[in-house]
Amino acid sequence: MINPPPSPFVVKDGFVSAFKFMSKKGNVSSIFKLNNNGFWDSCWIVFFVNAVVSTLASYGIKANLDGDIQSGILPRLLLITVIDICLFSILVNTIFEKIGKGEFFYKFIIPFNWIQSFQAVLMLSFAILGLILPPSIFVFFGIGVVIWVTFSLWRIGKEEVGLSGWGATGMIFLSVVIEASLGMFSRSLSMTM
Repeated sequence: MINPPPSPFVVKDGFVSAFKFMSKKGNVSSIFKLNNNGFWDSCWIVFFVNAVVSTLASYGIKANLDGDIQSGILPRLLLITVIDICLFSILVNTIFEKIGKGEFFYKFIIPFNWIQSFQAVLMLSFAILGLILPPSIFVFFGIGVVIWVTFSLWRIGKEEVGLSGWGATGMIFLSVVIEASLGMFSRSLSMTM
């Protein structure tokens, strides 16, 4: 059964936990809620953050195009977000079961989701501030955040779950491939419709 969306306090606690882990101020077990409720909270936050980004992207597309745009773009973006969350979770669980680390599923997926959402919120903030301030300022910050987040995601697999360095890198690569593939699939669908 899917849990209801998290309260604002849970969202705040999740982002604080993500920042603490990224700042090396604790391990996953001590700062995240590693249970079924924590899993659904992390999935909801990925959905909400991507919904905000999709809405802003959809509005930006509409504002930049002269003429009519397909009205179904936002629902498609949200559906792709749901598919992305489900597909990545299923594949991670399957991989962990196959390599004998099934008990580490929550320990991996929950912080992974929160850290990715934290990155999306930071990058969205940079994009919004880039409308007011010179955007070149945020290029360096953006690159720094991407490196910091990627290293933090790698640490989850390597240090917390006990994967090899290449295994941890593979999990990040899997996430990127799923997102990119779904994005290209969505784009090809929008071109044909």
